[in-house]
Amino acid sequence: MIDAHIHYAASVGQDRLNTLIHEAHLEALALQCIPKGGTLPVEEDAFAFQAQCSVPVYIFGGLDRSVYDTASARSGISSLSEKLDSEVTRLMNMGCTGIKMLEGKPDVRKNFCVPDFDSPIWEAYWARLETEQIPVYMHVNDPEEFWDAEHVADYVKKAGWFYDETFIGNEEQYRQILCVLHRHPRLRILFPHFFFLSKQLERLACILDAFPEVRIDVTPGIELYYNLSAQGAKAREFFLTYKERILYGTDIGARALIRSENVPLDLDECRSRIKLIRGYLETDGGYLLESDGHYVAERQPAVMHGLGLPQPVLDNIYSRNFLNFIK
Repeated sequence: MIDAHIHYAASVGQDRLNTLIHEAHLEALALQCIPKGGTLPVEEDAFAFQAQCSVPVYIFGGLDRSVYDTASARSGISSLSEKLDSEVTRLMNMGCTGIKMLEGKPDVRKNFCVPDFDSPIWEAYWARLETEQIPVYMHVNDPEEFWDAEHVADYVKKAGWFYDETFIGNEEQYRQILCVLHRHPRLRILFPHFFFLSKQLERLACILDAFPEVRIDVTPGIELYYNLSAQGAKAREFFLTYKERILYGTDIGARALIRSENVPLDLDECRSRIKLIRGYLETDGGYLLESDGHYVAERQPAVMHGLGLPQPVLDNIYSRNFLNFIK
């Protein structure tokens, strides 16, 4: 078992994450570094955790968001491009396995004035990642209902994730990143949360077919599992077809890292995430998913249609696909 999508800062607690590693029988993990509270880098915390951990820890470092201070007319394209290149050098020199980008989350793009991904500012960055085959985890968009005023949940609004006309639209972001992929088809890039296309499996399949180095992972958003369950046989066929392109991850620690105050890792919430994901992948047929008051909360009980994936496919998702991604 390799959980390839965990978030960590020292404030969540080394002991708590070590406890979870033991309970979940993880043989390795990847720490995806996102700035704590949106601003504080956590790479040093991640390497400190790596140094004491009993299993291998792979670290995906995040770009320092101060680089976007130069994204203004007076700075010019070359200045920001050089800073992005320097960030790649810095992270690789630190010993990172790859790069974590949260720049495609709409509130991050707005708050930090992140330039369009298909603009000339980014071109040298994408070209270097492709040439050097540096693996990237890139969060692009959010669940589609986050743009829908009629269906967005209250907790989403409280978190600042309801995206009105002042935020970039999800289709424009898909357009931009697909333009990047057409220019750089060998980018080793993973789009977490099923690329937020779990309702559009045919569309997602076309993207995976067109770009063989693209991967996705099964980290929740909980809506991912309701969306897939509602499609039954189609979802299972998708997993069987793309069994070498789907990775396991839980997004553990995300809720603690998005807050500026220090919040310890909630072990019950972490266990809830693991149970949700593995239950869906491993259970054959219908089962009842009920609120547990932790990660699976604020939803009515629902009958889920588990995939019951064969063990070789689970082995791919749980470990082999990540190792192939970073090789």
